[in-house]
Amino acid sequence: MFENEEGIRQLLESNYIHYPELIEGFNRAVAGNTESMVEIAYILRDLHEDEASCYWFEKAAQLGEVVAQYELANCFLEGRGVAENEERAFILYKEAAEQGHLDAANNLADMYLNGESVEVDEETALKWFTFAADRGAVESMFTLGIMYEQGLGTDINEDKALDYYMLAAEGGYDVAQYRMGSIYLEGLLEVEQDYSKAITWFEKAAQQFYVDAIFNLGYLYEQGIAVEQDCQRAVQYYKQAALLDDYQAKVNLARLYGSGCCVTKNEEEAKKWMEAAEKQLHAQVDFM
Repeated sequence: MFENEEGIRQLLESNYIHYPELIEGFNRAVAGNTESMVEIAYILRDLHEDEASCYWFEKAAQLGEVVAQYELANCFLEGRGVAENEERAFILYKEAAEQGHLDAANNLADMYLNGESVEVDEETALKWFTFAADRGAVESMFTLGIMYEQGLGTDINEDKALDYYMLAAEGGYDVAQYRMGSIYLEGLLEVEQDYSKAITWFEKAAQQFYVDAIFNLGYLYEQGIAVEQDCQRAVQYYKQAALLDDYQAKVNLARLYGSGCCVTKNEEEAKKWMEAAEKQLHAQVDFM
């Protein structure tokens, strides 16, 4: 570990010889400038010097720097550069959240919801998710949708659930976009079924490479559900999903090419995709 600050200086000088301003920033960090400490910590992380990175995050966190508190919490939660310690992560997320850091508030809420290093407290989780969502955190909006739909920490309220799902989807959160697609496809939460809107939301999520949305589009085009049947587009979507390691997409490609149903029969392609699916399945079994 680079506890010796001179050792860190030498590391930076050797990697950023043409950037004298970086060494100036390091000097400011040594002198106690917390913003420079955080900047140096990020650079060290990019150099895969995780222990040295956490050293500087910790120095800044001890001086109350909110970004450093959040990043150090991540270090302890993931065991990256330091020994894994959920309790330290919880404390640091709480300190950062109380200073208004939205990602820290979201992670703190997750820990309350899941009982990580603290007793499960759905009401407190709801409070912190709401705090973050009200200030624009789309992941928190989505989780609030789940909580209001399932009645976690609050009474079931499908209208609020739908509102939060929609806010998160409109904010660009891919999981929420997929959820909105499913809601419109199946007519959930007392929403009128609307295939056109379902396709629109699946496409938005697919554009962000959300694999379940990509697979769904393939299935819808194959079956002609909500759209006119188009097997070529179905194959395109299945191939995208398969390349993102979706098992069922590989199986479906093997089935389509093997049967020649709505696409040109191709035994070689069918064999290739079935072998890929079997290889993935065996890998999952071996991992377990």
